Amino acid sequence: MENQEQQKQPVKLNNIWLGVLAGALMPVVFFVLYYLFRFGYMPFSAFIHRLVETNTIIHVLSLAVFPNLGLFMLFVRGNRLRSGRGVLLATILYAVVAFIVKLS
Repeated sequence: MENQEQQKQPVKLNNIWLGVLAGALMPVVFFVLYYLFRFGYMPFSAFIHRLVETNTIIHVLSLAVFPNLGLFMLFVRGNRLRSGRGVLLATILYAVVAFIVKLS
């Protein structure tokens, strides 16, 4: 009975574009947090330059996408499947960009 009532209620924030936006911004937030907590003593441009020089920028960006898993699970468990699809789409786009950058 309770499950039927939950299905009848309109699900808020169930939009693929909301998921894409959240899935695209979450890695940026975690990338900046990584910079602040690990390399906050140096300017941001020097941090980026160091990542490019040491060829580790793809590794850091890949780790920054990892929190999207939690966001995806949050949307799916909250029955916001369209938003979950958007997060998945943004994550796949990050993976494609990382793959292209890695090959070049």
